[in-house]
Amino acid sequence: MIFRPLTKALSRVTGKSVIGLALALACGLQCTHTMVPPTPGPLTAAGMMGVDVGQMILVGAALSIPILIASVLYSKWIGKKIYQIPNLDGTYDRKEFKKEYLKKMDQLDSIMDTKNLPGLWPSVAPILVPLLLIFLKTGISLTPIQSGPLYYVISLLGEPIVALAIGTTLAVYGLGRHMAQKEVINVMNESIKDTGIIMLITGAGGALGNVVKVSGIGDVLGEMVVNWPIPAILIPVIIAALMRIALGSATVAITTAASLTALLLPALGLAPVLLAQACCIGAFSFGYFNDSGFWVFNGMFGLTEMKDQLKCKTAVSMIMAGVGVVELMIINLFL
Repeated sequence: MIFRPLTKALSRVTGKSVIGLALALACGLQCTHTMVPPTPGPLTAAGMMGVDVGQMILVGAALSIPILIASVLYSKWIGKKIYQIPNLDGTYDRKEFKKEYLKKMDQLDSIMDTKNLPGLWPSVAPILVPLLLIFLKTGISLTPIQSGPLYYVISLLGEPIVALAIGTTLAVYGLGRHMAQKEVINVMNESIKDTGIIMLITGAGGALGNVVKVSGIGDVLGEMVVNWPIPAILIPVIIAALMRIALGSATVAITTAASLTALLLPALGLAPVLLAQACCIGAFSFGYFNDSGFWVFNGMFGLTEMKDQLKCKTAVSMIMAGVGVVELMIINLFL
């Protein structure tokens, strides 16, 4: 939604289909949202599997590269099949539009120059500082230094909750220093409202996992799935995919798959970080009518035909999941 104007502007200037550009952008966003903390799904999976968040970020980012490449190639192909340029008519002159567009951009620059916008460091610090602290904690855990003041300080600051709290503080006092206190509080209140549903989903997923654990269902499920004639790494993929089909939410699918898979860690005998990423990869699949992102994408970029809708978000979600499964199978061969 935020990048919609940018996507349409790029389409008009380059002459490339807005559908292909928007789908490629959506796939990039979905890769990080589904596989890389601190977004709620992979962050919850890491917590339930006992995986270090820094390790989850590194593995998720690495696995997402082939997925992104495949999805961008598909987006480029589908852009040629569904060729749309916003506000395009039969008399479209690309050179004339470029002149008009650049004139509007000059006007926009003059308007933005009159506003007191934050600098580069206050803008990026709330994101970069928490990531740096989390990576430092991951890095020091791989060294011989396992005690002492430095180790304990970095371990404390690198905890995801502490690191994100520091990022939030930097945002409040960096980005909000030119705002009135009441305005800053209103922004924070709205943000808390938006995160409420995420906290509810995460809590429900943890509760489900504990119910399964104490009821003994986890042991029965473990004995059953280890005898399935499929590689163990595909079990969380299948669970997440089934939840995505049923509910439409990738975050819910990851949380549910992680809560169930965490009980099977001893039986499966695989690296927890791979199982956590398997939950995330399974949640890519089957983005269709019960997925809110499906309708947001179609509505924003004017896809009204069902066949075109399925060719875009649904097809690319299956491609992303398929590439991810291939990656997991290859890694599983060596591990």
